[in-house]
Amino acid sequence: MRNKYFDDMLYVKTKIVQYLSNIFKVYGNELLLRLEEYNLLQSENNCIESSTATGFIMEEFITSKLEIYTKNHNRPNEIKIHKILGSTVASSYDCYAEYKDIFIMINVKVEKNTSSNNAVSAINILYNDYVKKNPDKTKSYFILKTNYSFGKSATSDDKKILVHNVDGYFLEQIDFSSGYEQDHRNWSSNFNGNSGRLRVTKKFFDNHKLEEKDISYKRTKEFINKIYQNNL
Repeated sequence: MRNKYFDDMLYVKTKIVQYLSNIFKVYGNELLLRLEEYNLLQSENNCIESSTATGFIMEEFITSKLEIYTKNHNRPNEIKIHKILGSTVASSYDCYAEYKDIFIMINVKVEKNTSSNNAVSAINILYNDYVKKNPDKTKSYFILKTNYSFGKSATSDDKKILVHNVDGYFLEQIDFSSGYEQDHRNWSSNFNGNSGRLRVTKKFFDNHKLEEKDISYKRTKEFINKIYQNNL
């Protein structure tokens, strides 16, 4: 028997990946990082490439463009994406969509091709969004990943952000029954394990995938609750 919940999730993933791929295609999969007509990447000694600034800038670009791209999507087979109101610091996701009866939280991640971005969200914030808020509402959590590098444009002498791939996965696909991985970020003098971020590496994802028939909001809700309680 088909898992309707998972089928709906995969449909949403296909559409969102398609939307974002089309957005990047408009720019030839190259993004010019410019301020007052100056290319911030042009200098070989620029400080942008070695900082986290590119990640924040691209995440804002992606969420804003997805909202604009889908603003007139009102048909049942289309997905409309909304940015969250206010700062994303207190949220585990950057934007969201609703499809049928599912509230889909979308966490936008960018990953430089020479490094890995495996952090999902601070556990306490993820717990609040996924477990505590609207507990009777069916939810899903989508990590939308864009892989990029820095390099010379194919059409000019400009140095640009080069987009290589768009993909993603759902937290609901993962079996956390045998354990989980997290970092230990902490912002106060009193250590709080739940301030750490849940981490999902490619290896962990590949080794801990649930069978399709077992994928559900209820199961993942229980996983996140147990992770949170384990850190108390």
